[in-house]
Amino acid sequence: MQLVDHVFILLLFVLQPVHGAIESRYYIARVKAGQPAERVRFYRQTAMVEWLFLVLLAAAWLDFGRPMADLGFVMPGGPGFWIGVIPCIALTGYLLYSWRSAKHASVADKARYAESFGNLAIFLPHTRRELHNFYAVSITAGIVEEVVYRGFVIWYLGQFMPVWGAVVVSSVAFGLGHSYQGAGGALRTGLAGFALGALYVVSGSIWLPIVAHALLDALQGAAIHEILSKDDDHPEPQPA
Repeated sequence: MQLVDHVFILLLFVLQPVHGAIESRYYIARVKAGQPAERVRFYRQTAMVEWLFLVLLAAAWLDFGRPMADLGFVMPGGPGFWIGVIPCIALTGYLLYSWRSAKHASVADKARYAESFGNLAIFLPHTRRELHNFYAVSITAGIVEEVVYRGFVIWYLGQFMPVWGAVVVSSVAFGLGHSYQGAGGALRTGLAGFALGALYVVSGSIWLPIVAHALLDALQGAAIHEILSKDDDHPEPQPA
């Protein structure tokens, strides 16, 4: 283990959550004051920062001559992989059902759902252009965050604790890394991180968590867009 590994962990466990919480408060206050949300710009900046972090991590990893298998890049297969496929299919079916339900929900129901999002709605896609960029962020998150939080962080913590302890701690860090979503959002994200960590351990490969994460974000984004849509042919829901 090298100094740079500890630096990466410091960034993920401390600096990123603090920076995210501060920036999100500023962003929410700015939008509430009447300035444009600029969600497309927010999505693109988020993706750029995540890819930059992954490039730096990969460069250090390869420079140290470490096997990519330690980050989970192994050929998927075996009983654990197929066991992991089952909940992924079930989750995909549920998310598709949720998207369809949101698409056909009444205006009053959409308004009620939109209100339940609270400040989080400021970060979520309202237009098709925003949704398309949200899809790009979903793919980015599926790849980058799984390699980082499930691959690297679990490998790092595994030097000090059992693998399931590493899954729990990495999930806490994952939740804190989404502190901009508020306490409830960070908790839900942490629980999702634990499920993805369990999927990683059971399947023995990073590929299934990558696909599951990307699908989860993308399909949730599609359903949320149906609720918050401001497209001309899909009027914005009005309160009942």
